[in-house]
Amino acid sequence: MRHRPAPRIDALERPSRFVDEQLRGPFALFRHEHRFEPLDGGTLMRDHVVFRGPLGRLAEPVLRRHLLRLFEERNRHVAAAAERAAGDLG
Repeated sequence: MRHRPAPRIDALERPSRFVDEQLRGPFALFRHEHRFEPLDGGTLMRDHVVFRGPLGRLAEPVLRRHLLRLFEERNRHVAAAAERAAGDLG
């Protein structure tokens, strides 16, 4: 039986930052810090991820590329949703 990843919010500092960490899942360690900074009338979102893969350092280069693509795709969706919401307000 596969266990679904279970994140836990470890830190929350509204509106500038929050940290989630995997409690169980495919990674030996997965800690994700989200930072939000005002920028030119909008918001800059930065992700900082610390992880250790299930196969140790051997798989990290492949996992790093995969995670980068996942975050880029997610960020495109977040940006599009935020722009739609801003348009609905204006």
